[in-house]
Amino acid sequence: MVEFRITDLDVDVPRGLPIMWRGYKSSTGPLDLGLDDSTGISCGVMNYELGVVSTEFHVLVRFCRFALQLKALGIDVGLMPPIHAVLKTEGEILPDHSFNGGLRGTCKIESHKMFSSQDLRVEVLPGL
Repeated sequence: MVEFRITDLDVDVPRGLPIMWRGYKSSTGPLDLGLDDSTGISCGVMNYELGVVSTEFHVLVRFCRFALQLKALGIDVGLMPPIHAVLKTEGEILPDHSFNGGLRGTCKIESHKMFSSQDLRVEVLPGL
């Protein structure tokens, strides 16, 4: 078993996500995800005996363009603070000891002013 600490995460989702808010369809616009050191340490374990890696990322999801859209409509941008979440993933350890593109998992969303944790679901699917 090899334990490790995750020290960097920079993910951009340029197309964002579709959302329904107060009966209106909209888009979040681009999303930005990064590590959130305020809620815990992001870390993982590589279990070579089983050939799997498991990770726990403490992340912050930012909706910068969506907050600007709300502001333009006269809506308090305080409704759209970043979302704090914990992303737990697992995947196969590759022959070169990496696991790039092979992680999959789900996110536990913290309470948020605009989205309830029951209404918002985030999943990570393995990359190509």
